[in-house]
Amino acid sequence: MNNYSFIHDKINTCGALDFGDILSKSIALFKKTWLQGFLLILLILIVAVPFFIIIYLPIYSVVIEQVQSGDYNPNDASILMLQSDEFRYQILGLTFLMSFLSTVLAAGFYRMVKKIDFGEGFLFSDFFFYFKGKYLGKILTIAALSFLISLINFAFEKFLPPQTASFLGVFIGVVFSVYSTLFVVMFAFNPELESNEIFSLSFNLGTKKWMLIFGLMMVTGILGSFGIILCGIGILFTIAIFYLPPYLIYKDVIGFDQKSDIDKIGEMQ
Repeated sequence: MNNYSFIHDKINTCGALDFGDILSKSIALFKKTWLQGFLLILLILIVAVPFFIIIYLPIYSVVIEQVQSGDYNPNDASILMLQSDEFRYQILGLTFLMSFLSTVLAAGFYRMVKKIDFGEGFLFSDFFFYFKGKYLGKILTIAALSFLISLINFAFEKFLPPQTASFLGVFIGVVFSVYSTLFVVMFAFNPELESNEIFSLSFNLGTKKWMLIFGLMMVTGILGSFGIILCGIGILFTIAIFYLPPYLIYKDVIGFDQKSDIDKIGEMQ
C-alpha cells in the first residue's frame, strides 16, 4: 500500500520528466478514454446547469422582458442584483457545491482511467465510487481549499481596484490550478491518507514540477478546445484530455507498483 513516506520519497527522488513524452502519452491515452472523458464533462454539466438556471433565470427573465418591451433599464434592481454582495454570496455557495461534486466525479474518472490504462475492467459506477461517507470529509476539505481561492478573489473585488483585483485573481487562479488538480489525483489513488498528507504531497509534487504540469495543462487545454469547431458541442468530447497529464505525471513519479487498499476494496465489489 502506498503511504505518506513512500510517496514522499518517490517525489523527492524523481528525475526529470520529458514534456513531449508525456504529451504524446496523453494523446494516446485520450484515444482510449475519450468516451469516459465525455461522460465526466456531461455529468458535471448535468449537475451544474440546474443550479445556474435557478440563480440566473429570474434576473435574465427581467432583462429579456425589458428588452422586448423597449423599456430596458440598466438601473433596475433585478439587474443591479448581478453586482450585489447577496448575488456574489450565492455564486460562492454554488462554487463550493460544484467544487465538491466535480472533485467526486473527477476522482472517479481518474480511477476509471487507471483501469483502462492497465487493461482492467471498469464500470460507469466508478464515477461515483468516492461518493461514500468515509471519503466525503476529505473531499469536502479539498473543495473547501478551492472555495478559499474564490473567497480571496471575492475579497480582491470588494477592496481593490478592478484592474488590480482581476490581475491578482488570474495570477492566483493560474498558480493554484496545478495544485488543485494534483489534490484530486493524489486523493483518488491514496484515499487512505489524511487530508493534510494529501495537501502536503500535492504541494511537494506541484512545486517540483509546476512548470511542466502547467505547460502540459495549457497545451492539452488548447488541444481539447479544438472540439469547439465541431458545431461547438464537440468540445464536450475533447476537453477532458486536460485531465490526463497530471495522471501520467503521478504514474511516472509515484507509480502503481503496489495495490492500495482502495483497489482491493474495488475488486471485491
